[in-house]
Amino acid sequence: MALNFAEGQLLLLNKPYLWTSFDLVNKVKSILKKVPEYKKIKVGHAGTLDPLATGLMIVCTGKKTKEISSFSGLDKEYIATIRFGSTTPSFDLEN
Repeated sequence: MALNFAEGQLLLLNKPYLWTSFDLVNKVKSILKKVPEYKKIKVGHAGTLDPLATGLMIVCTGKKTKEISSFSGLDKEYIATIRFGSTTPSFDLEN
C-alpha cells in the first residue's frame, strides 16, 4: 500500500535536539515538495517542543492537518533529568 501524503498521513517523529518544531515541519515539507504532486502540500504539528527538548512530535500532512486539534489535547508524559545543587546564572540551560 502506497502512502498518499495529500490525502493525509499522521507521522510520529522524534524531534532532534536544538531543532525547533518549525524546523521539523519544514524538513518534512522540503522532502515532500521534491515530489511533483506534493508541491503545495500542507504540513503541520500537534504541539510545540522546546528546542532543547527531544521527543515525539505528531506531524500531519494534507487533509490530516484538519485533525491536528484532536491530537493537541491528548495527555502527554514528560521525562526529565534533575541535578540537585546545580545552578546557572539564569537557572536554565540556555545561558
